[in-house]
Amino acid sequence: MSHTSEFVDYYELLEVSPKASIETIEKMFRFQAQKYHPDAGPTADVQKFKLLVDACHALMNPEVRTNYDLDYQKHKDELTKLVKESSEIGNDTADRRRLLSLFYTQRRRDRKTPGIGGATLEHLTQLPPDILEFHLWYFRDKGWIMREESGLLSITALGVDRIETMLEQAESQSHKRIEKTQFVLPGPAHSMPPAHEPAMATT
Repeated sequence: MSHTSEFVDYYELLEVSPKASIETIEKMFRFQAQKYHPDAGPTADVQKFKLLVDACHALMNPEVRTNYDLDYQKHKDELTKLVKESSEIGNDTADRRRLLSLFYTQRRRDRKTPGIGGATLEHLTQLPPDILEFHLWYFRDKGWIMREESGLLSITALGVDRIETMLEQAESQSHKRIEKTQFVLPGPAHSMPPAHEPAMATT
């Protein structure tokens, strides 16, 4: 019930606070139910009406509401975690480049044993297992890595092409930054011609 894709926020559905009294919940239920009742005409919504009934039954029963509130808090905690993790997405590109570089290097240095195991990857990258698995799924889906007969993972020709493209792009961006810096840096003070040469004093 606490899964973000399955959980139904009854408080939001009824448009009440989690601290709302039973009287307030009942009042809002009657208001919403009248609007979405199957016989309400243009505003009728059978599915939403059923959810409203479920919400009313859950929140107006103190024991059921206590159990629901535990799931409600777990749901809120998951959403908070989701927001926090979404702010870290910017690191994924660098992580993928570093990870794919490991596969590339292993293939280049040992063509007979080009694969790397999951435990070794965790040790080398220090990535959390779920994040590492996310990147490996992405690589497999793109066709950038494959599983060897030994069970180890290794880079494919497509993966080699990709990492080389990524490195070329990074190098190109680095050169552009250097060129931009050189363009805006002022030259030495003595290289600038004086705006006005004072007249030489005559004796």
